[in-house]
Amino acid sequence: MSNIQDNHKVLEEQEGRFIRQTIADMESAFNQHDADALDRHFTQDSTWVNVMGEMLSGWEQINNAHKVVLKGPLLHSYAKYFVEKLVFLRQDVAIAHIRQYPATSKGELIEDGQGSLAIYVMVKDQDTWQLAAGQNTLIQSYRKGQSQ
Repeated sequence: MSNIQDNHKVLEEQEGRFIRQTIADMESAFNQHDADALDRHFTQDSTWVNVMGEMLSGWEQINNAHKVVLKGPLLHSYAKYFVEKLVFLRQDVAIAHIRQYPATSKGELIEDGQGSLAIYVMVKDQDTWQLAAGQNTLIQSYRKGQSQ
């Protein structure tokens, strides 16, 4: 294996752990219905398209929308996030595909519940990975035995 391939593998392993931790932190914040904790992982100029197809631009607009839905229609909603795919475009830019399954407040998956598939464009700024753009799409419900 060449040095370039070795360096790329190290990048994927090390930085991939940091990105996965960021996504785990986002899952935790979602499950605590804490918009500020969730949105601290978004860049100031981020763009987000929610499951309803609404495009939100900038941290403030995203945060305001999350405050409304997390304390309103999603107040009793919980999810488990699974990173299905992580691809580095550059050492400071990665794309993550996140499968989000509905769960109980104890973290148990809910069979036949509505889930989603999200794509996150992650950027690294001064050792911190943040979401610069993303889209969340509703998917078929979860069934036992389905791959995660």
